[in-house]
Amino acid sequence: MLLATFRSPELAPGGRVVERTAVRGVLFRGPELLLLGSRHGDYKFPGGGVELGESFEVALRREFREECAYDAVAVGAELVTTREEVPAIDAEYDVFGMTSYYFECSGGTPVGQQQLEGYEADLELTPQWVTVDAALAANRAVMESGVGVMRWLVRETAVLEWLSARTR
Repeated sequence: MLLATFRSPELAPGGRVVERTAVRGVLFRGPELLLLGSRHGDYKFPGGGVELGESFEVALRREFREECAYDAVAVGAELVTTREEVPAIDAEYDVFGMTSYYFECSGGTPVGQQQLEGYEADLELTPQWVTVDAALAANRAVMESGVGVMRWLVRETAVLEWLSARTR
């Protein structure tokens, strides 16, 4: 189910598009959800880009190991999908289009240390168990403050709103 499409208002219609496919995990432990908290106080779902030759399941399990230091996560049913279209960084493209697939996950065992990419380490992404409503309030507060608003914040907040409505 496509939850939402987020298109930057400054994009002209059409243009050369570079596509990226991403997977994201929704892992509950009771009322709490495993999310990545940033130094700005917002939260994002574990996950990222699917590499060439990877299945969605393999990619999502890799992302849980890298970002959360969690292994043996079981990937279940697809819950929701989002689509983002923003200005491309690469000069040969006009639009960076990313489709994110969110999957219900379970299990998992903490192992070792996180293996964060540079920007993730700069943001001090840390795995945290938090309720949907607490994460939603934190994300809204960061958006309202205008400080440290990352590109993914609107997308992740929309998914948290969907989860909040679904779990009531």
